[in-house]
Amino acid sequence: MKKPRGDIWFLASCLEFYKDEKSMNGQQAFDYLQNNKAIDFIVEHWEGLHTTSPLYVVDSIDEYIKNHAT
Repeated sequence: MKKPRGDIWFLASCLEFYKDEKSMNGQQAFDYLQNNKAIDFIVEHWEGLHTTSPLYVVDSIDEYIKNHAT
């Protein structure tokens, strides 16, 4: 059996945190994060982010999007 990837589990949690904080449904949150390349940010930095609070994660995602908006 393959070991579950922590980054994917964490990404799912981040989608839940984000949708709840921003009053979105799951699809809206996924589309927004995907369109702003925040999915890549979460997966790339999950090891550091997963040790923080959900609110810090949401703030980090918003900061990433703000600084990398195209």
